[in-house]
Amino acid sequence: MEDTITISVGEKKTLRPGFMKWIGLVYCGMPNENTFSLSYMETTGYQGYALNLFYPKSMSKITIKNIEFNVVSVTPEKITIQQVKNPLGKNSF
Repeated sequence: MEDTITISVGEKKTLRPGFMKWIGLVYCGMPNENTFSLSYMETTGYQGYALNLFYPKSMSKITIKNIEFNVVSVTPEKITIQQVKNPLGKNSF
């Protein structure tokens, strides 16, 4: 495992910075006690998109854009995830 990321509700966390391309996550909280939500965002220049992803709180592993994360902890206020090291040794973002 490599990167541990803690994100508070509404906080934007950069996964891959760049001059013309930005990739990141926003923690959207828990719409109910059994579900949490993350928003995956990607921009290129002035264009971009976001996916609002919902997962059961019981999930221990999630995959976003072919990158696997272990869910360390999740509360209504924040989430802590760890990126699983890519077997190829590089980030696929």
